[in-house]
Amino acid sequence: MEIFPCTLVFIDIDAKASPNSTSKDPLSYARQALCLNKTLLYVGMPPLNVFTNAPDVVLSCFATVPEGRRPMVHRLITNVNVPREIEFYAAHFKLDLLEQVAGMLAPDTLLLLLDSDIVAIRPLADELLQRCADVGVGAFDISDQVFPAYGSALVIKDLEIVAGRHLLNPRWYGGEFLISTPAFLTRLVPRAREHCERYVSEVARLQHHGDESFVSAALNTLADEGQQIVELGAYQAIGRHWTGNTHRDLRWFKHCCFVHLPDGKKLIERESRRSDFNTSRFWRAVTSAHLRNRVRFAAKLCFEVTSIAPKLAGYLARARGLE
Repeated sequence: MEIFPCTLVFIDIDAKASPNSTSKDPLSYARQALCLNKTLLYVGMPPLNVFTNAPDVVLSCFATVPEGRRPMVHRLITNVNVPREIEFYAAHFKLDLLEQVAGMLAPDTLLLLLDSDIVAIRPLADELLQRCADVGVGAFDISDQVFPAYGSALVIKDLEIVAGRHLLNPRWYGGEFLISTPAFLTRLVPRAREHCERYVSEVARLQHHGDESFVSAALNTLADEGQQIVELGAYQAIGRHWTGNTHRDLRWFKHCCFVHLPDGKKLIERESRRSDFNTSRFWRAVTSAHLRNRVRFAAKLCFEVTSIAPKLAGYLARARGLE
């Protein structure tokens, strides 16, 4: 199968920064895209296609990279209308990217939508790509992470508000990874736009903001109508790793084709400045960051226990005095 890797680099210095990024540099995501492209080429995959509202700015960021090693840059045609102060403002424009790509792809080519803070470790298996082609779509189900973190009832409530209906088997899909045929995109995009309109009108009631809300709602409603969806995480096509998190052992991620590092953007930017990509060096950096955050987490727990101990002792003493 032919694949078309692409990512969004939306630059707006006046918009609210992403909650997952501490950088105020508008070119941060462009440099991450350089690293993603480098790793795609390293594993023998096609070069990255960057869709951006500021192509001249992005091209200037890529100027020091040899032409044959640069990502392809496309001007993004924008139609999404969401409040600029909303969280994950830039990510909402992935919907415009999906619509634009749907009109560009040959029928036998698969879209591979990636976030820029992703690293390619190995190519996707042909068998998996064929499964996605057969049903039309492969998506990254992260319900096992989102439901426990926020409470399944609240997450499902958000999904059903955006969907405007009861969902039979609500699932939350990560926005960082999607495989789709052009034919499926022509079904997904109109449905997602319909849900995006409801999302904007109901945004004050929602706990979760960003493209994942209305794209997940669209995938859920299509699934309820009989659409099959290949679950890409189960095949270890993609893993979302937060440093310090024990959701999965770090070794599990080393078997993934792609690794998403939402809080590892600085690490990825550093990697983008190197002339080559070395998986051993990359995993050393990821492991070091992971262990540092585990220590910070343990220290935080220790501090919380220490600070609450005197209060607990006082409470117990008062309780004994009342006996």
